[in-house]
Amino acid sequence: MTDKNLPAFLRPLDGELPVEAQNLANSLRVLFTGLEISVRRYGARRSRDAGAISRYLNGSRLPPWEFILDLARDVAAHRGESIKEETLQLLRDQHHAAVEAQGNPASLLRLTQLQLAEADRKSQQSMIQVEVLTQALQDRQTILADVERQLRQIQHREAVVELRIERVTEERDELLEQREQLQSEVTALRDELGRVRERADDLEAECSSLETKLAALEGPEGIEGFTPGFMAIGMLEMAGFARMSRRLGEAELISLIERVRGLCNQVSAITGARFFHTRNSDVTFVTATASAGAETALLLSESETTTMLGDLRAEVRIGLCYGQVYATGGIILGPTVSLTERLSGIAPRDGVLADASLIEQLREESSLHVQGEIQGKYAAQVMWQRPVAGMGVVEPWLLVRPPDSQP
Repeated sequence: MTDKNLPAFLRPLDGELPVEAQNLANSLRVLFTGLEISVRRYGARRSRDAGAISRYLNGSRLPPWEFILDLARDVAAHRGESIKEETLQLLRDQHHAAVEAQGNPASLLRLTQLQLAEADRKSQQSMIQVEVLTQALQDRQTILADVERQLRQIQHREAVVELRIERVTEERDELLEQREQLQSEVTALRDELGRVRERADDLEAECSSLETKLAALEGPEGIEGFTPGFMAIGMLEMAGFARMSRRLGEAELISLIERVRGLCNQVSAITGARFFHTRNSDVTFVTATASAGAETALLLSESETTTMLGDLRAEVRIGLCYGQVYATGGIILGPTVSLTERLSGIAPRDGVLADASLIEQLREESSLHVQGEIQGKYAAQVMWQRPVAGMGVVEPWLLVRPPDSQP
């Protein structure tokens, strides 16, 4: 590489960078130099922005761990060798130190996720070691029991067959020696198994601690700006998801859920709704106003992104309510939340079923409303009364768009 083609990041680092950021940037620069290509070319190879890569290497922006891992793999592949564990550990420690020094909540959340994944990987390795050592111990104990049996037979034969005493003595000595060796191996394996079990217990405890920390960071109380109170709350349920799970592979299920998350992000950008992903494919969202909640629910019901995968179709059902929502311990709760969940379970396919409070609030937010229509954007049709488990008899409303309205 000539001086003319030399990347700009090879210039001296900013002296005002924190020590942790300087250490990480210096390590990344050493790695990247081993590729012998320009930043622009590497960005094209990895489908990344060349400017972002330059900022990573200059220390002005903290790179994600995925970028660091990809760079280490690319350098190892370029050199025709595998990634050294000590190199990965050094990069991991420097990245963790830089994230903690930065103190950004989103970065700390991602760091905790990475720490949990690493602790889980080590825990699985320890459990495998436990299984291997346990099997080895059982094998040695079985052999030892067989040797003990043979030794008893030889000792008995020694007592009753004096004419073959010399041969029996030789066999006995061999078995005694073999028994001593096996006893030493059993003792060593038992000690090693104890150490591995202690390590596995420590890693499981670390996983539990990290899961608790992650739940606190991801829960509603850990989301910046979330304030319990009166709001619109909706729940999307994919009624056919269990049936689809039996027919689809892991990669297809993950792809479907990612599409659901992508759709939620798009709708959030339009309506300002906050989404909370719960079990499987179920999604809960909240908005400050009833109109924003209605728009969010209808946009979700009108999209086929969440329902189609090949020739399979899941039934999307959405419940929508307005009222007091409480929060504690990283969860949202209250009668309004419970009614929303019940309505999502009885809503028609690809439909939005709302309670009377939501419709009333929606009309109050509208300056004009006519028979069956609200602001010309929504239409509400009262349904028949029905009993709902734990909520008594309710009279829900079917929320749709007027025939001539566009979403």
